[in-house]
Amino acid sequence: MSGGTIPDVEDPRGAMPPAVTADDPAMVAGCRAGEASSLEQFFVTHVRYVERVIARLTGPTPDLEDLVQTTFIQAFQSFGRYRGEASLKTWVTRIAVHTALHQLRSGVRRMVPLEVVSDGDEPSDPVATADQQAESRQLARRLHALLDRIAPKKRVAFLLYTVEEYSIEEVAALTEASKAATKSRIWFARRELMAMVKGQPDLRQLIESSGAQSWR
Repeated sequence: MSGGTIPDVEDPRGAMPPAVTADDPAMVAGCRAGEASSLEQFFVTHVRYVERVIARLTGPTPDLEDLVQTTFIQAFQSFGRYRGEASLKTWVTRIAVHTALHQLRSGVRRMVPLEVVSDGDEPSDPVATADQQAESRQLARRLHALLDRIAPKKRVAFLLYTVEEYSIEEVAALTEASKAATKSRIWFARRELMAMVKGQPDLRQLIESSGAQSWR
């Protein structure tokens, strides 16, 4: 690209958000009232997903459990202000994204081997051999090292779009940014990553595919 022009980020998912299961009104009312059983149901329903999202955004870290706990503490404390403008899943995802962003901006991160990070409720590929799984983990480890060189806002937008497969509009809403800023962040993150992997065809192919299957 010449002239520094930022092209439109192609969005195969379109503008419409994916269908979501309606939240249980009784559970929502109970959470707003601070009922322990409803809060526990909310936690059990969403904890594995929240854990996966934070792990993907921050990379492997022994602080993952603390970050998940922080997310739910903030959610519990904020239920009084929840008015149902978004699904509970979207609402808690937004809190998780901000928790991850705060962690990335702090610059205080302790790393652990990628193998200890849970994939949440996503099953591993039953066809892949042990060698293939080990190779995939090594690729992911190398890519996370590159992501640590990307500014947090660009990194998070890129991962939400390419790995979590949210639409541009959804990423913008989750990060509380404009659609234009979100497109810019995704485009620049991809460009910076591609510049880093010159001469590394395996990582280049992984970034170009940018699908969740490639990041497991």
